[in-house]
Amino acid sequence: MNMAISEPPAFKVGDCRTISRDKRSWHRLEADLVRRSGLAKEETAITSSRHVVLLNVQGNCERGEYFIDGRNAGFVPRKPGAILFVPAGCSWRGWEAGASTAAYLAIQVKPAHVAELLAGVQLDALPSLSPDLGFEDPIILNAARGIGAEIRDRNPLSAMLVESYTATIFAQLMRRQRYPAAVRKGGLAPMNLNRVIQRIDDDLTADLSLSQLADLAGLSVPHFCRAFRQTLGCPPYAFIIRRRIERAKDFLRHSSMPVTDIALSCGFSNSSHFSNAFRREVGTTPVAYRGSWPGKA
Repeated sequence: MNMAISEPPAFKVGDCRTISRDKRSWHRLEADLVRRSGLAKEETAITSSRHVVLLNVQGNCERGEYFIDGRNAGFVPRKPGAILFVPAGCSWRGWEAGASTAAYLAIQVKPAHVAELLAGVQLDALPSLSPDLGFEDPIILNAARGIGAEIRDRNPLSAMLVESYTATIFAQLMRRQRYPAAVRKGGLAPMNLNRVIQRIDDDLTADLSLSQLADLAGLSVPHFCRAFRQTLGCPPYAFIIRRRIERAKDFLRHSSMPVTDIALSCGFSNSSHFSNAFRREVGTTPVAYRGSWPGKA
């Protein structure tokens, strides 16, 4: 299923029966609560102009495979309360299977609205938003539940509450990505972490698979994905993109290489893919970033 930007559809498609569906729109935000039964394998294929926050309300998601912008993003089993986040402009495709009865809450927010909510924060203090396809965060969970509760509540203060919940969600998303979680029990051992990061840095142009990275750490792919996220606060795919962007920044600041050559040298498939990823990560285009440095305009 391809997502139409103007109409928020059910995000997951498969043979099932929709028990109920409630949705509501506020200022630059839409929420969609879907309950279904008779689920088997479901498929997802969306590219949204809005940020998407997806809360697993009911039913375990036990197995599957996800791709972000055509690259394997792994899969981590989820239970009720788990959250997925896909930034505007990202292509999310894949499949999943789990409980036969399930429910999810999809929250779509226009990037311009997030910018308005965070207008009082200096732009250079804000991290970019990267996809994260399965994590737990009590602050985001409670705020998302608050938005879900307002779908049917026609109180005149509803819009104000939803705006507050939305600001909380995105402030927490940015804080998670600005300040990665410290190594905790269950995370990657320092030696294994260094080995994985070294492999990534040695060849940023390589299309490394999760299996290759998991082998370096001596773990299964699911265990590696969980441990990696627990250690660094983001999935392996997002980390690789960030390392590529940091390498690209060095080229933009200290070389006269064309942007297309920089894109290919840092592992991006083309200049368009590079520009989109750079804008999401840095908040501006590669050309504008280069022009902001003395002598590079």
